[in-house]
Amino acid sequence: MDTLTDIARTCRIWRDTRGQELMEYALLGGFVTCVAGAIMPGIAADVIAVFGKLLGMLQVAGGSDVAAARS
Repeated sequence: MDTLTDIARTCRIWRDTRGQELMEYALLGGFVTCVAGAIMPGIAADVIAVFGKLLGMLQVAGGSDVAAARS
């Protein structure tokens, strides 16, 4: 009986598509950024700086200590 319940839960998870569009746009944005960095090497440093700032903001918003996360 537990197996049947597990299968039902799994099927429900696979049908749930909330947030799918957000993930698609995030993946597309990451792909475009990587391609732009490969084509224009001068922009790569700026992209790294932006992602570094974004990581810092996410760590602060998540409540994690930046020093503890790096060690």
